[in-house]
Amino acid sequence: MHFLKRAGVVAASFCLATLLWNGSAFAAEVTVKPGDSLWAIANRTGTTVEAIKKLNNLSSDLIHPGNVLKVPDKIGNKSWRPANAVQRVSRGEVDRGEAVVDYAKQFIGVPYRSGGTTPAGFDCSGYVSYVFKHFGIDLVHTAAGQYNAGPAVNKANLQPGDLVFFNTGGGISHSGIYVGNNQFIHASTSQGVIISSLEDSYWAPKYRGANRIIR
Repeated sequence: MHFLKRAGVVAASFCLATLLWNGSAFAAEVTVKPGDSLWAIANRTGTTVEAIKKLNNLSSDLIHPGNVLKVPDKIGNKSWRPANAVQRVSRGEVDRGEAVVDYAKQFIGVPYRSGGTTPAGFDCSGYVSYVFKHFGIDLVHTAAGQYNAGPAVNKANLQPGDLVFFNTGGGISHSGIYVGNNQFIHASTSQGVIISSLEDSYWAPKYRGANRIIR
């Protein structure tokens, strides 16, 4: 009889501890913002993409603005985050940026089309949004809107996958994707999707800044 009572107490204590742990470790919620990605949310909240996907039963990295996602709270993060998570996220930024560039290059030669958002024809912001959509990141279909979608990046610190912006006729009016070595890929009105140099005599004086969507 004493053994059964003791076993019952242990079982009840275990269930209570489990409930308390689940309630504290997975209590936080995040609302997806325009330009967000699972990488960005994982980086902000100190967890991993895999943890967020598992917690929300996601089968892909595709998310949309307004989605509400569960994320491990600070207690869970401190308990479970690997010591080398910061380095892995940083490496992941570079790897994913290069993946974005590789995907973007598949469309070199696609003709320019005003308002175009598909491989049948792109305009500048339509091309950028199409490429990032492939990686689960929703961007607005305007260069000015994309300019405000992420934190600014100094020109000297550009990484592959960063967005670059230009004033070609009144404010932020052209966007492209940095590929490295002072070059960017974009949908040009005259030549379609091409790679150009930031130091080009046409583009250099029109450069207005850059931001980082993959972070």
